[in-house]
Amino acid sequence: MQKLNYWYLSAALLCLFMMGMQIFVGGPQLNAPIQQSSLPPGIRAVAEVAWHSVTTAYGLMVVALLYLFMKPNNGALAKYIIAQLVALSILFLIYSITRFGNVTSMYLWPLFLVIAVTVGMGVRKVRSH
Repeated sequence: MQKLNYWYLSAALLCLFMMGMQIFVGGPQLNAPIQQSSLPPGIRAVAEVAWHSVTTAYGLMVVALLYLFMKPNNGALAKYIIAQLVALSILFLIYSITRFGNVTSMYLWPLFLVIAVTVGMGVRKVRSH
């Protein structure tokens, strides 16, 4: 019987937190003003699809990490999640620097790295057994 991997559970809970923040904080503060703006309907539609795509990605990561919590031997899935989180972190960092001239304006990038490291610890635990 495989042991449960609590690193993956921790990462799943962090992703669930990020998903909640996306829905309940970011939605009203970021997506709603875009949808209520005078931008053309096509641009608003694309922005909304992009917004919900990120929310969906969080949800899928939660599901995948809960699967890994119970069946931790799928290293490829864990590495894909790490790659996705690192990519998000890089995007947020690059746009923070290029648009605002600092690393703090788009402040979520370190959180993506924390989750990626947590998933990485889960991978490391699997390898050590």
